[in-house]
Amino acid sequence: MKKKKLRIILKNLKKILKPHQIVFLIILLVGNTYAWFVYSSKVSTSIDVHVRAWNVLFQSGQTSVSDYFSVSVSSVYPGMTDYTDTLTIENASEVAADITYKILEARIFSDTYVTEEGRTDAGEQIEQDDLTSAQLETKLATDYPFTITFALSSASLSEIINNATSTSNFTVTVHWPYESGDDDADTYWGKEAYTYYSTNPTDPGITLTVKVYVNQSA
Repeated sequence: MKKKKLRIILKNLKKILKPHQIVFLIILLVGNTYAWFVYSSKVSTSIDVHVRAWNVLFQSGQTSVSDYFSVSVSSVYPGMTDYTDTLTIENASEVAADITYKILEARIFSDTYVTEEGRTDAGEQIEQDDLTSAQLETKLATDYPFTITFALSSASLSEIINNATSTSNFTVTVHWPYESGDDDADTYWGKEAYTYYSTNPTDPGITLTVKVYVNQSA
C-alpha cells in the first residue's frame, strides 16, 4: 500500500518538478543518503568565526618571521553557513613589514595535496606532480562546487608609531552554496563527502596548513 502511494506521489511530482529536483527530494526524504543531512547536527562546530592573534616583534638581526596557520572544517555540505577563520597580525616593531603566505598542504575529504613549498618546508624532495602554492590556491577556488579562498586585508604593516601598532587580517573562507549551479559536481562531491564521513565520522572534511611570513620592508 505504501509503495503504491509513493508511486502516485512521484507520478504527480514529475508533472511539476524537473528530474534533478525529484532526485533531490527523494534524497531529502530518505534522510541518510548524503553527508550534509547526516552530519548537519555538527555544523555548530564549524560556523563560528575564529579569530587568532599574532604579535610580531623583530629581534635584533632578524629580517623575517613566520608562523603556521592551520584550518580545520568539520562539517562541509551544500548550503552550509560560510566557515571563516582569521589570523590578526599586529606589528609591534619599529620597522615596517610586508606579509606573504604559502599554502603548504590541503586535504579535501580523501584528496590530499602537498605543495612544492610544503615539501621544501619539510625538507622533502619535490615530486613531479606537486602544485605550487599559487596553483593550489587557484584549484581550491575553482575546481570544486565549494570555494576555499584566502585574503589579506593589507599586505603591508607600518612600524609602531607613538605606541600605535598596525594590523592586518589574514582570512580563510569556505563557501558552499545550496546549489552551486553544477548539479553533477554537487552530486559527485556530495557522494564523496558521504563516503568520507561514513569511514571517518569524527574527522574534519577539510584541513589546510598555511605558512604566513612577515618580512621587513626594503
